[in-house]
Amino acid sequence: MNNLLISQAVEWFAANDSWIQIISMICGVTYMTLQIFQKRIMWYFSIAASVAAIIVSSTNLENGAWAPLWAQVILNAYLITMAIVGIFRWRTLEGESGGKLHIVPLSRGRIIFVAVAVAVGVPLVSWLLTFTHDPAPFLDGTSLVLSLVAAYLLSQSHIEQYLFWIVANALIIVVFATQAKWFMVAMYSFYIVTCILGFINWKKNGVIVEE
Repeated sequence: MNNLLISQAVEWFAANDSWIQIISMICGVTYMTLQIFQKRIMWYFSIAASVAAIIVSSTNLENGAWAPLWAQVILNAYLITMAIVGIFRWRTLEGESGGKLHIVPLSRGRIIFVAVAVAVGVPLVSWLLTFTHDPAPFLDGTSLVLSLVAAYLLSQSHIEQYLFWIVANALIIVVFATQAKWFMVAMYSFYIVTCILGFINWKKNGVIVEE
């Protein structure tokens, strides 16, 4: 009985996921626009966008069969966690920067950590996803690892996060395009544009805050 209810729920969300994609897109676009100007309220829109994206990704169907995009589910659950971290972390940084746009320099230790995380994480996660119904394990795995790193760097206010987001979002666009999730494709395309604008604005107007 429970399996039947779950199956019916998945089918319903899959058949009606366009409006959920639209909700995710609206919240995501708002979040990324606010990120350009480093407004802390953006984190709440990030949470809403991620919740909607989890629903879309976890109820994905391929040829009538359940084919959840597990990497996207994991990513958006992690993004919710990082948004909560960002809310409190940025409150402290705003005080240290006098309420101005703040940038924390990336330390050598953190650079090494990021390099190791990418080098180990990409092949490992991609391999693990081959054991799931994920239709694009390598693309999903790579985008997942890069996004995990980018989200952490963003929560700590490192400007380098934009470079990781640009590559990750480009890969995510490919994944959603192969599944005909066009609203999600549009949203992540917009993300790339805002990442470029955000990088320029942070670089121009950011105040360096030491950890």
